[in-house]
Amino acid sequence: MRARVAVLLAVASTTLGAGLVACFDLFHSTADVLTACQRDARTPGCQEESGRVVEAGVDAATDFCAWPESEARANAESACAWLGACEGPLGRNAFGPCMFAALLAYDCRANPDHPVQGKARALWDCLWQARSCGAVDSCVFPQGRPLCGGGAFVTCASQDGGPPNGDVRVECFADGGVPSGENCALWGQTCGGDLSEGICGGSAGPTAIQCTFEGCVDTALHWCSDAGADIGIDCANNGAEGCGGFPTATLAHPAAWVACLPQSDAAACAPDASAQCVNGIAVSCPAGTVETLDCDDLLQDVHGCTPGALSPMFDWTSPCQVAANASDGGDAGDAGDASTCSESCTGATTLNACYRGASFPLDCEQVGLGACAMVSSDVGALRNAACTPPP
Repeated sequence: MRARVAVLLAVASTTLGAGLVACFDLFHSTADVLTACQRDARTPGCQEESGRVVEAGVDAATDFCAWPESEARANAESACAWLGACEGPLGRNAFGPCMFAALLAYDCRANPDHPVQGKARALWDCLWQARSCGAVDSCVFPQGRPLCGGGAFVTCASQDGGPPNGDVRVECFADGGVPSGENCALWGQTCGGDLSEGICGGSAGPTAIQCTFEGCVDTALHWCSDAGADIGIDCANNGAEGCGGFPTATLAHPAAWVACLPQSDAAACAPDASAQCVNGIAVSCPAGTVETLDCDDLLQDVHGCTPGALSPMFDWTSPCQVAANASDGGDAGDAGDASTCSESCTGATTLNACYRGASFPLDCEQVGLGACAMVSSDVGALRNAACTPPP
C-alpha cells in the first residue's frame, strides 16, 4: 500500500505542491490546552460540583468516576457511535476498538489503576457530549479540520509531530475534499510515519515506522512491534502519568520491560509481565504494584479474561481477550480473531462490531444516528459496521 500511495502522492504533487502539509497549517486554536484543574482536580482553587471539576471562569472537566457503570457504557456508546458516523471507522474509530478504549476511560470501576489522564482525558470528555458532526470534528481536529488536495492515502495531519493537529491521522480520498480523522491521542498515542504512511503509535515522524528504541523517555513509552513500528504509548495519558523499567534496572542488569505506572495504593508485588484471571478480573503486576482490570465488564463476556504473558509486555489490558475456544478453556487468539464474532449490520439501524473476540452491539437510532452501513476505511483495507449521520 505504501508504494501505491507514494505514486499517488507523486502524481498529485503538481496540484498539491506543498499543499498537503500547507493546507494543514491554515487553522489554529487553543481548544486542546488543558487547565490546571483538568490536569489535576487537587490543584488549589478547584472544587467538584455535580460530578464536574470546577475552576472559576473555566469550562469544567467531567468526573467520569462519578458515573455508575450503566451511564459509563451509555456515554461510551454515544461517543463511539458519533465518532464512527462522522469520521468513519478509520483505525480505532471503528466501534469495537473505540468502545474498549472508551470504557477504559469512562468506567473507573473496571479500570481502577490506570484512569485516563492528560490529552486523552480531554478528548474523551469532548466526545461523550458531541451530538453533531460539527461537534465531533472540533474534538478530533482541535486546531480546525483541514482539506485534502487529491489522491487516496492515509497520513499524519502534521508531518513533524507539531501543531496543527499533530496527533491526528487522516485519510484523504481520490476526489479530495475533507478527510476522515483519527485522533491518536484518544489511544494515548500520536501520529507518526512519512508522506506515504501515517500510523497511530508511540513516536512522531519516521521513527514511528522505523522503530529501533525500546524504553522510557520521560513519560513516553516506546516499544517496537515485529513489523518495526513503534506501538508504544505516552504514560502521561493514564495512571500515575509515569513510565518505568522493570525489574528495577541497574548497570549490570537492564530492565526487561517498561510499563506505565499505576495510580494505586494496592500492595507491592514482585514485578511480573503476566496476568492471572480471578472471576473475570485480570490481576497483574507489571510495575511492582498489584493491578486489576475487569475484563468481564469491559467485554461483557464471561470468557473475556485470558491468563498468560502480557503482550506486548507493557499492556496491562492484553488479558482482556475472549478465549478462542471459550467452551473448553482454550487460549486467546489475536485481537478480533478469537471468536466467531462477525462485523455486520444486523438490521436497518443496528450493528454488531467486534474487538478482542467480543461483540459490541448497538442500535444507532437510540443514540440519535441514522442507518447502519458497512464502511471501508484505510484506503479500502478495512470494512466495518458503522452508524451513518442523522438524516
